[in-house]
Amino acid sequence: MTSRYVKPHKKVSRAVSMQDLELVATDAEVMIRMCREQHGVHMAAFAIAHSQINDADPLRFFVLANGMVILNPVITRHTNVPMNKEEGCMSFPDLGKTTLPRYTTIEVEYALLIKLGGRPAFSKKHQEKLKGMEAQIWQHEVDHMNGKYIYKV
Repeated sequence: MTSRYVKPHKKVSRAVSMQDLELVATDAEVMIRMCREQHGVHMAAFAIAHSQINDADPLRFFVLANGMVILNPVITRHTNVPMNKEEGCMSFPDLGKTTLPRYTTIEVEYALLIKLGGRPAFSKKHQEKLKGMEAQIWQHEVDHMNGKYIYKV
């Protein structure tokens, strides 16, 4: 059992435009619906990471099934010793679950996609401590943004 790494998506430092935020808002709506719906024999997901289409995209984001759109998440701290956790991935639903080391507690920084006057915008920066399954989900989605794909080999 293993996970596979691919080339990480580039982090771009250009300013985020209103057009970028509108694209994220549109994509996020579709992704949130995907989280909530069963796909054939495969169950819905807790979260889905955005597939970075090209290196010009300045935003790294994922959506949670509860409708939150997490922008530019960073894991800033974690427990010292990871625990082996079993998980699967919607990217490879037919390849089964695999066991990966995951930290039981992490601290994260991120922004949210919010609406201001009907237009998408960044929220203020949030800092939060996450534990258990929630921490595992965030690590999984950040792995995707860093070019890691998770499946049983």
